[in-house]
Amino acid sequence: MTISVEICGRIVHAFGMKFVNFFFFALLALCLTGCGQGVPVSADVTDKVNEARARNDGPAIWVAKDYDSTLYLFGTVHLLPDDLAWQKDDMRAAFAKAGTVFFEVDTGEDGQVQAAVLTTSLGMRSDGLRLSDSLDSYQLKLLEAAAHNGGLTIASLDSMKPWLAAEFLSFAAATNAGLSAELSADEALKSRAARGGKNVIYLESMEEQIRASAELPKFVQMNLLTEAMERFNTLGADMTDVAEAWSVGQTDVLTRKLIRPMKTQAPEVFNSLLRDRNRKWASRLARFMDDSGTGFVAVGTAHLLGEDSLLDELREQGYTVSRYYAFQGENVIDAVNPTIIRPVD
Repeated sequence: MTISVEICGRIVHAFGMKFVNFFFFALLALCLTGCGQGVPVSADVTDKVNEARARNDGPAIWVAKDYDSTLYLFGTVHLLPDDLAWQKDDMRAAFAKAGTVFFEVDTGEDGQVQAAVLTTSLGMRSDGLRLSDSLDSYQLKLLEAAAHNGGLTIASLDSMKPWLAAEFLSFAAATNAGLSAELSADEALKSRAARGGKNVIYLESMEEQIRASAELPKFVQMNLLTEAMERFNTLGADMTDVAEAWSVGQTDVLTRKLIRPMKTQAPEVFNSLLRDRNRKWASRLARFMDDSGTGFVAVGTAHLLGEDSLLDELREQGYTVSRYYAFQGENVIDAVNPTIIRPVD
């Protein structure tokens, strides 16, 4: 069985600028920690999110500088509910200043066709075996239930390697929860860049991005697939909770709940999907910083959190990196603690 270009294109587009959906791997960490113990993200962060929303906080932005260059770094989420308000004045102001905008990868029409070809060659079984041949009776029942609940067929999943089957299930769970890429942060910023005549640069090729997940060890792929199947019915709600926290800049929550556990409990995923790519991207961004000017980087928010982040890599390159706050009316004075006055750009 072969997978159609149209289907692959839909999957690539659904996962936004990053073929592998950040939430899937972030929620793997949740499954290994809090969620596995019946403690959803929302139980711990609702108050903080409400406080941040009352201050009109938006997604976190950082700024890297040297003596003649400025680079704003904005973490994105590739799948969002269509009613989430996340475009704030600080992002708009930083974006307007930038002449060059960096995205992860080109997911236009040509990119989607390329991704479809690569997905067929790297994600579909060509050895005559089926995915189900690698599953025990418990996993087979999970696969049947997840496929049914996600509106997928066993036959379509059975022809895939574990990493791609996990992607399809993650996409189905997101769709069931009303999450979409059409109105994602990535698509919005791509549109804004085109309308503004920005110089657009992509940090990696489609092949580099897909191989980051396709070349994970088989046992890691199987673990990811099992987590996706076990958490399928709550995965969409968990994704929505994380999107809510992202939309109001709750980086401490996302780092503590998602990034640190992933680094310690799923190191192969962390290294391949985050650390190694951050190092490559920092080198490419350093070439921009060698010249003078202002740029804007829009990459999955996981790349900007915790140790081994893109921010850490830029600091290693010798740049000054700090959290960026712009004037947002009353938000300049912290609504929770009036003694804290936020910096004004």
